[in-house]
Amino acid sequence: MLCPGGFTPYRDVDCRDLAIFYEATRDLRGTTYKPYLVATQEARGVNFRFICNSTIMTRPPQNAITMVCIFKPFCKEHDKVRAVVTSICKMGCYNCF
Repeated sequence: MLCPGGFTPYRDVDCRDLAIFYEATRDLRGTTYKPYLVATQEARGVNFRFICNSTIMTRPPQNAITMVCIFKPFCKEHDKVRAVVTSICKMGCYNCF
């Protein structure tokens, strides 16, 4: 059972989620993100919490599990309102040898 105003349980990312994710992150540089789980919440739009594998382009590259939060406002004219990144939080890191 969901708490009113709460986020949905995490689920696999689908094509619609990926479209929102890439719309919001297309201008980010220096780190690549591969989303694999998402939770959503409706509030004057849709809040997304994407759990991603991130790779920071350093030498050597650094990998981490990251939560990328995105907001997509409700709008009748979808082309005029873009999804935006509201926060990026590193959840854990690991090194690949």
